[in-house]
Amino acid sequence: MKKEILLSFIFILLISQNVYSSEKIKIFYSGFSFSNSYESNKNLTKYTSKLIKKRAADKKIDIISESLLKIVREESFTNISLDTKNLLDFEKYPDNAIVMAVALQHEEFSQEYNSSIKKYSGFYDAYFQILFYDFSDRSLIAAIPFEFEIPILSNKKLDEKNILKRINNFYLKDQPFKQIVKIINRYNIKQKYDLRIGVTNVNIQERAFKDMPQNTINNQNYMKNLIAQSFSKRLSENHNVAIVPFTEGQAIGRSMKLKFAQSDKIFDIKLPNPDYHIEINIKGFKKVLAQSTAVEDLFLYGSFINLKIYQPELNKYYFDETLRGVTQVKIPKEQSDINDWRKYYYNLEILFDDFSKNIIKQDKKWLKKATKKKIKKEIKNLNLIIDKLK
Repeated sequence: MKKEILLSFIFILLISQNVYSSEKIKIFYSGFSFSNSYESNKNLTKYTSKLIKKRAADKKIDIISESLLKIVREESFTNISLDTKNLLDFEKYPDNAIVMAVALQHEEFSQEYNSSIKKYSGFYDAYFQILFYDFSDRSLIAAIPFEFEIPILSNKKLDEKNILKRINNFYLKDQPFKQIVKIINRYNIKQKYDLRIGVTNVNIQERAFKDMPQNTINNQNYMKNLIAQSFSKRLSENHNVAIVPFTEGQAIGRSMKLKFAQSDKIFDIKLPNPDYHIEINIKGFKKVLAQSTAVEDLFLYGSFINLKIYQPELNKYYFDETLRGVTQVKIPKEQSDINDWRKYYYNLEILFDDFSKNIIKQDKKWLKKATKKKIKKEIKNLNLIIDKLK
């Protein structure tokens, strides 16, 4: 009899644990916003800032906010229960509410003439953060970076009117925000994280700037923010971990400014100091002609960085190595308009992605290409840190 009672108790306990573990966290959705310092926002998000002036059919919100709101209302979340009724009506939020916002950090457009297809090839890139913060003290709980790219082909050089038209159609017809639901469903969203990681410093050596767009030389924070976002996105995506954002011109431990599309008020979200710091040192870029034929040239585009991951409180370094990434690019002989920076940046993205993936499973060929040193053990041990962040 006692044995039966004990088994019944264990059975009930297991059921209750499963019910508890499957309980969704209540989240309040506050809307689409812009991040970074408000003064620089117009330069960093000049296309979307113009598009939000277009109102939706009900005239209450803009067309981009409406597109995003429709997605998060219709799609199904597996680990959170999202309240989309109140948006920025903070008076209806309880003091202990967890609030979610989708923030556009920056966007950019570049193009070059492709002589092989006789068209202009353009690329629009948008960089976002999905933010979860504590309503009671406006402190960040978790941030998930994501981005998307729109390739555009045109017979003529693209002007701002054509670019805006393509971006407008992308937001409204291609439904890019659907990936937000898929992204969130991969993460274990919690009310509190014991340990955090984030990029805390990006250093760009002077020789590296000569290969970057001319306008970034006078705005180094813009490029630092772009590089930090690119690394953070790939680390977060490959390992399903939240990242403390690196924000333009703002030190760790300070705040991240949000300006919501449906409000003129600017909100400060306090950023925590990560337990694990990431420092990225961009040492330089190199372009080498590897092969030439009568119709095209094969170039090698290389990126060189030093990457550090450490725990400042313990003064303990887990990774401190110089890495290189090389990609092959074929360019037609007659092409004179060449956007070298986009090819360097693409190479840099691949390097960040390969590094992140090698934490999970080490690729001997990549390790040999990335560095002359033996780093298999060091990069493998980073998995121990990643496990602590989930």
